[in-house]
Amino acid sequence: MTTLRKLRFPILIGSGILAAAGLIYFANGRINSDKTQGAIGKRDVYRDGQVDAASVGATPGAAPVAMQAILDSKEFKSLAKNQAFQSLMASHEFQAVAKDQAFVSLLSSSDFRQMAQSSAFTQLLQSESFRRALAQSNVRELNAQSHQETNKQELGRFDMSFAAVRQDANFQVLERNQAFVNLTQNMMFRSIVRNEAFVNLVAGSTFQAMMRDNAFRGLISQSQFQSALLSGSSANLIFRAGAGGGGGNR
Repeated sequence: MTTLRKLRFPILIGSGILAAAGLIYFANGRINSDKTQGAIGKRDVYRDGQVDAASVGATPGAAPVAMQAILDSKEFKSLAKNQAFQSLMASHEFQAVAKDQAFVSLLSSSDFRQMAQSSAFTQLLQSESFRRALAQSNVRELNAQSHQETNKQELGRFDMSFAAVRQDANFQVLERNQAFVNLTQNMMFRSIVRNEAFVNLVAGSTFQAMMRDNAFRGLISQSQFQSALLSGSSANLIFRAGAGGGGGNR
């Protein structure tokens, strides 16, 4: 009995130590498990946060997000099966100027859109005298204070060109039109006016007809459409239009 009493305290102490060790062991195991699960959880969240290639059209044959926005627009759906629209987009002239910043900027200009519907303007645009005078007009403005002989010669040629333009009946019709005045002062217009592809495009009956189409005017004013032209994606748009574009008839 005396011996049992002597051993009671060491046994209790030993049991306490074993219990404490057990608690420490299980606690560490739970913490490590949480850390592991947390790391996996983070990796899962990272995976979930990644953009799925299919969602942005990176899958071969699918349209990128910006292109899809064009295809889904009511304007494109309205035009997709329009033969005049398909013909215009596929024309050599349109393809030649589609990636020109000056042309794309003009599509945003209400002055240009208004003038492109005017027969007087499109006929005047085909006048070599008008295009030469307009392209050279900056010479007169930049050198107005100069007295160099070479500049005088340039100004003389401009004056002769402009004199011929003033005799043009189409110019006389337009010279007091504010949209026309604004457009002739537009540097983008001046920079492209000597481009034969641009002149032929704007003077063409198909372009003029499309410029009277509300859906087409709405489409060319969209930044996504303009970006697609500048990036060289017009061929894809032609294909989509030929395929129906997912839209309905006009």
